[in-house]
Amino acid sequence: MRLQSVDTHLVVALHALLQEKSVTRAARRVGVTQPSMSHALSRLRAHFEDPLLIQVGRQMTLSERARDLAPRAAEAVERLEQVFCPVERFDPRRSRRTFRLVATDNLELLVLPPLIRLLAVEAPHVDLRSRSIPADFAELLRRGELDAKLGRGGPVPDGCRSTLLAAEEIVCVMRRGHPASRRTLTVARYAACEHLMVSPHGEDHNVIDGELAERGLRRRVALTVSHFLVAPFILAGSDLLLTVSGRVAETLARKLDLVVRPCPVGTRSYTLTLVWPERAEGDEGHRWLRAAIQRAVAGDSRPALPGA
Repeated sequence: MRLQSVDTHLVVALHALLQEKSVTRAARRVGVTQPSMSHALSRLRAHFEDPLLIQVGRQMTLSERARDLAPRAAEAVERLEQVFCPVERFDPRRSRRTFRLVATDNLELLVLPPLIRLLAVEAPHVDLRSRSIPADFAELLRRGELDAKLGRGGPVPDGCRSTLLAAEEIVCVMRRGHPASRRTLTVARYAACEHLMVSPHGEDHNVIDGELAERGLRRRVALTVSHFLVAPFILAGSDLLLTVSGRVAETLARKLDLVVRPCPVGTRSYTLTLVWPERAEGDEGHRWLRAAIQRAVAGDSRPALPGA
């Protein structure tokens, strides 16, 4: 049998009749007239080919079929109530929700430490799951398998929205005492250095190499690594130079007493963005998450105002 052939209003009437064992009381419980409930009982009897309620003396009792239907009708009504009940307001202090993110590793380095501190204060039971950005991230966002993507700005995929997290400048990071740290870092001196490149997919060139080539210069990329975790430790013990975003450079430099210098090549700024699916636009929990990520990037650790 298909659900389309059943008047689902009868489920509510069936539950009330089996609970109350009285047409009058069932009508009062559901909020309809007694004739309407009598009509519903007639339809139910015809549908199940069973009397359901049987007169015994002055009282009504359930037929054997009705006794079998009672717990299933109660469960069906409970599920309907769950579907149509008002949406529970998101309370970060009590929520046990899990949010799934994808991010470039530099954004994880920039966002996750302050974000987890923020969660510890405001949302101690909320969990995060972060992983690298897959090629089909937009489809995963649209399907509801991901909540947000943090990374370098670009075209916003269909069915998604985006907001600016930060504008970034490119800088150079090196160990204190590196030869290039003692003088102004010109383009020629930059090209003459040996370089470390963070390359998740293994490439050994990027837009900076293209800009150098336009000037008739070429740099040597002596080492590529797949993520930022190892980079500061390599810099601290070598004469390699890393070209990276300013915010990431500040984080790396503080940890191992590294030096940050302006980069003479590729100085054009770029944006870091947060992308999320349109389906989550009005979700209170998702709005809270987006605001929390923006506050973490901005360095604002103040508790959010109630209802914000």
